[in-house]
Amino acid sequence: MAAAIGVYRFGANQIMELARFHKDFSQIGGSIAMALVSAQLLLAEPSVNRARARRWVVLAAVIVSAIIAFKVPALTSGLFLTWLSAATIATALIPTRTIASRISLVAIVSIFSINLLLVRQSPHLGPDLSWHLFHTLVALWLLGMIYVFAHRGFDDEIAH
Repeated sequence: MAAAIGVYRFGANQIMELARFHKDFSQIGGSIAMALVSAQLLLAEPSVNRARARRWVVLAAVIVSAIIAFKVPALTSGLFLTWLSAATIATALIPTRTIASRISLVAIVSIFSINLLLVRQSPHLGPDLSWHLFHTLVALWLLGMIYVFAHRGFDDEIAH
């Protein structure tokens, strides 16, 4: 939805008029989406996080985060970063055969952190290049997450 708003915003030359709405929608949606991605990783099987009570705590945290994001949009960046950190840690706990496999999974999740820190508003890239490179890296991260999710339940024999 945020992308659709952005396409309309620029295509209809409503750049300034829809800037705040686009930003708020992107941040609220991004925070909730990252909470859901993180929850899925935290609840992955096989995992150290199998306990039924743990599932309810994670799901409650996602719901509380969504409520906070809608009620206090100023907190969305903090929520997003908190959930991104949780996703990175949860990915580091995914069972793999080799440490190199684990590092590659964490590296994929970390693309978003690197994107936020070095690309999003880089004074060295300029606003246009920074914006386009940011969105390109978001798309690559999403493709990479397909790989991460495919490996989150890696090999039944590791769990046994």
